[in-house]
Amino acid sequence: MRKSLIIGGVILGAFLVIAISLYGYINSTRSTGITHETGLNAQYLDNQNELSSFKSSFYEQVGVANLKSDKLDQILEDAVKGRYEGKMEPGTGGSMFSAITEAYPDLKGQLDLYDRIVDFVRAGREAYKQKQSKLLDQLRAYDKWRQDGIVRSIIVKSVLGIPSEALEARIGTTVTRGVAARDQMYVIVLTSDTKKAYETGVDEPMKVPGGR
Repeated sequence: MRKSLIIGGVILGAFLVIAISLYGYINSTRSTGITHETGLNAQYLDNQNELSSFKSSFYEQVGVANLKSDKLDQILEDAVKGRYEGKMEPGTGGSMFSAITEAYPDLKGQLDLYDRIVDFVRAGREAYKQKQSKLLDQLRAYDKWRQDGIVRSIIVKSVLGIPSEALEARIGTTVTRGVAARDQMYVIVLTSDTKKAYETGVDEPMKVPGGR
């Protein structure tokens, strides 16, 4: 009887040790998942804020806040995302300013600020690119963490249900969560030309407005 009690106690003790260790591992894994997801949530919003700040600052630079519009916003978004790459040589007018003056002819005589604005756009483009690259790096690290390790990947997916509802991709008042949020975060902002090139497999040469 005593021997049976000892054996039973050993088995129970071993079971408790395993249970406590497993609980600690699951809890630690959950904490790491929360860290990944809250970081992605914040970075996704920060990328949007970077683009919004760039556009607002541009209007201040040019002094045409009264002309703020969807059309000029689109030109600015295209500029910061690389639409006018190689077409912004100081002093030459360039395709970006051609697009602006085509949309707003009254600005044509106010483009003596061109060189300064070109520097501003280039700086904004680099800052936005860095934000996008940081988001992609975080997503890659998150996916590797989720999928790496047989035991952990099973716990992450089946026990903790990660990507969880805590992962949020917010665009204005629209919010997607979980797997859909992860997919949305991978939709890196592209110009319409770039998107079309990837979809068709054909990259059309850029056309400068007013050129042949």
